[in-house]
Amino acid sequence: MSFSCCRREALVLFFAALAESGAQADTATVKPPTPAAPRKLAAGMGSGLADGLFPRTVVHYVGKTTISHRPLRVAVLSTGQNDGLLTLGLVPVGTTRDDQGNLYAPYLLQGFAPQLTEMQRTADLGVRSAPDLEVLAALRPDLILVNKAMLTPQMQALYQRIAPTVVTRGNGVNWKIDFLLLADALGRTDMARAWLAHYHADAVALARHWPAGSAPSVSFVQANAVRNRIMGVRSFTGSIAEDVGLQRPPSQRFNGNSQDISAELLDQADADWIFYAARDKSLPGLTGSPLWSRLRGVARGQDRRVGLDPFYLNAGPLAARTVLDTLAQTAISA
Repeated sequence: MSFSCCRREALVLFFAALAESGAQADTATVKPPTPAAPRKLAAGMGSGLADGLFPRTVVHYVGKTTISHRPLRVAVLSTGQNDGLLTLGLVPVGTTRDDQGNLYAPYLLQGFAPQLTEMQRTADLGVRSAPDLEVLAALRPDLILVNKAMLTPQMQALYQRIAPTVVTRGNGVNWKIDFLLLADALGRTDMARAWLAHYHADAVALARHWPAGSAPSVSFVQANAVRNRIMGVRSFTGSIAEDVGLQRPPSQRFNGNSQDISAELLDQADADWIFYAARDKSLPGLTGSPLWSRLRGVARGQDRRVGLDPFYLNAGPLAARTVLDTLAQTAISA
């Protein structure tokens, strides 16, 4: 049995024990009154139809799209949507490359290893900002998925000529409603709701692990060659920390997704626990700073390097599970 399998089994047992010990607890004590990450589609969004019913008209973030039959050949043009599609049991027929030139981030290749052979057949659609329309059309997809952030009206019109196109909102913190909207377009809403229910149950169980009023603070930091960036409450990782009842340092309670900080302001990355990520070449600019070793979390040995893709660049279900499990592992080791 591999180390990763053993670790996952230990986490399953950990979450089960937490759930059992807190079975009689009031869930309202750990659920945020207004979560940073919306949990339900806004009124009027989606199709409103049961999973098996097609054709359906899906209201999305730039209009509405009619889908004639249950999609099986899906093209993905935006970060995070591969994660959601694979979680719902479909491998994209085509997708765009990430900033490293990969069609799939390493955590997806590992997490969906049983589908690896099929994933290797996924067509390369080029860069996200300008997908190869000729290759896309040749795939004859029955659905195209794209984030609003990557879209212009002209590009949407071109995509719609090729296949029905559904536009999700993007921006990290909206990962749950984007997952639900994607699932609605596929006719797999029940599967997505079941996944989210399991996730929320584990998040509530972990939130009960912290003694009342004394949950540790966590900092989320990413770096590249030109800047260091801290993540706010209304970010992908920030929303997961909120779901599990963790505190954020005052410097990371701002409105918005993230803020860039200069090397002189690295103290704003401090907390009880620090979760940081960078591509290898960029890492010395963060951890090599004279201020890094002075951070409280670092001095206590409570800094953890994490995967850049699942924590900071992809906002999907497996990425969320990766963050949640990492926070749980921290709880086990604390």
